[in-house]
Amino acid sequence: MIYYLGLGEAACRPFGRRPYKMQSFRIWDINQKTFYLRNNQLVAGYLQVPNTKLEEKIDMVPIDLHAVFLGIHKGKLCLSCVKSGDDISLQLEAVNITELSKNKEQNKRFTFIRSDSGPITSFQSAACPGWFLCTVVEADQPVRFTNNLEDSDMVTKFYFQEDQ
Repeated sequence: MIYYLGLGEAACRPFGRRPYKMQSFRIWDINQKTFYLRNNQLVAGYLQVPNTKLEEKIDMVPIDLHAVFLGIHKGKLCLSCVKSGDDISLQLEAVNITELSKNKEQNKRFTFIRSDSGPITSFQSAACPGWFLCTVVEADQPVRFTNNLEDSDMVTKFYFQEDQ
């Protein structure tokens, strides 16, 4: 069944920002490593059948066409890009993902630019342009950022599928 909105219906919608909707996704890198928590740190590895319940779903709130907030634990822990000197690191911060839209400049560290190429997705930090969310080839290592897309040990390409 197809429904058409007439001009009158569209004009009745309130103006202003629409509320951000959080969606949950499965994420795994192109080497099939999934995300899970170990010692309060997000890591990527191969989870076997008895441990598949440890897999972390990524919660995503779209900000605009390409910018998103990413989190885990039903949006209660947000992924952020933190710069300290020359060091860029991924941190999990106890912030509600759906409340981040209030101050764009302050929330830049939580913002990721999502780029899709067919079924492959990459996530670049808005706070640190040129730095991408990545895993390393070796399993059970922390998820991190890289600015070296030529390094064959760094994996910046992910499969990203809505969780059913």
